[in-house]
Amino acid sequence: MMRRWEGGDPGVANQKSPTCLLLTPDLRFHSFGFAARDFYHDLDPEEAQHWLYFDKFKMKIHSTSDLTMETELEAVNGQKVRAIEVFAHALHFFREHALKEVKDQSSSVLEGEDIRWVITVPAVWRQPAKQFMREAGYLAGLVSPDCPEQLLIALEPEAASIYCRKLRLHQVIDLSMQPITNGLDLDGTRPFDSSFRQVFLPPHFVSKYSRGES
Repeated sequence: MMRRWEGGDPGVANQKSPTCLLLTPDLRFHSFGFAARDFYHDLDPEEAQHWLYFDKFKMKIHSTSDLTMETELEAVNGQKVRAIEVFAHALHFFREHALKEVKDQSSSVLEGEDIRWVITVPAVWRQPAKQFMREAGYLAGLVSPDCPEQLLIALEPEAASIYCRKLRLHQVIDLSMQPITNGLDLDGTRPFDSSFRQVFLPPHFVSKYSRGES
């Protein structure tokens, strides 16, 4: 799990990164996430007009009814760039970040053919948006178009379901047994361990889970 995002708040385990991407005035990748947000906001207002900052762009390809490989996204300064190039920059950043994390945690050096990449997308996304993400993955260098089986496009709820099926019963918390307020138990402690591997499930799901039902 990624817990270290460059530019995150000091002392905070940032489990997620904001969907922000920054390109230089000559359209080269500069940064993503917290680093992009903070660098852009620290720019002089006049200088910032020449930088291309994209914020919360993920769902824009879902809301575009006529999505194509030529669809454009508009940066804060009004300049437009092909959406697939913006997403490819983001995916390439994730690729490099993930490989670095694996190397730091296990000292393993993975080659391209050793990896099967999985990009999760919202369940509401239509087929053109899913194909768009696959093409962006190719452009980002995740895999070659000649090896499409190395890149899977999965729905987010399906990925969550598979994760839950891998859990042991003691890692699942029955919400009917422990009232929770604002993410805390009544005694003020957090009802999950430091690895965040426990999952909250409603009572009917826990009952099915304990019987091995899907």
